[in-house]
Amino acid sequence: MKKKFLVVLVIGGISLVSCKKEVVVTPNATQTTDSTSNVVEDVQKSSVNFSNLPVKALETINSHYSQNNIASYEVKTIPVIGKSYEVKFNDGAEIDFNSDGIWYEWKDAKGLPKGVVPDNINTYLSKNYASTFAIAIDKEDKKIKIDLASDIDLEFDANGNFVRVD
Repeated sequence: MKKKFLVVLVIGGISLVSCKKEVVVTPNATQTTDSTSNVVEDVQKSSVNFSNLPVKALETINSHYSQNNIASYEVKTIPVIGKSYEVKFNDGAEIDFNSDGIWYEWKDAKGLPKGVVPDNINTYLSKNYASTFAIAIDKEDKKIKIDLASDIDLEFDANGNFVRVD
């Protein structure tokens, strides 16, 4: 299924932005609903084609999960920014990758796999939040956000130094 979005913004000039979104689903899915228009679309039954995912993304997936566990993935193309990939797993985990296949957001309600959270942040969590565990990490340019199972959100700088409770 392919969707195209077109947004026109006029503020002191005209900006034109378009976004292309492809969703690849497992053979079990037969219909999807577009939440913006409530239109049900048929999805052809086919096997998931992993060749669209960057090699580094596949390496990350293979080191922590099984490709058989992938429920679906989306390829989003945004001009200026490029492609991004959102991979969803049958067990509820989700990883977002940039165009190079480097992950920047990772969610897993059962806990993030070992090695995902930087060592110095893990040390901080062990010392200050030993009774809980990380369920999400979001790496941005200048900060890293960690969500804990105890519903506490923490912010660290890009080097992994604690900044604040968010």
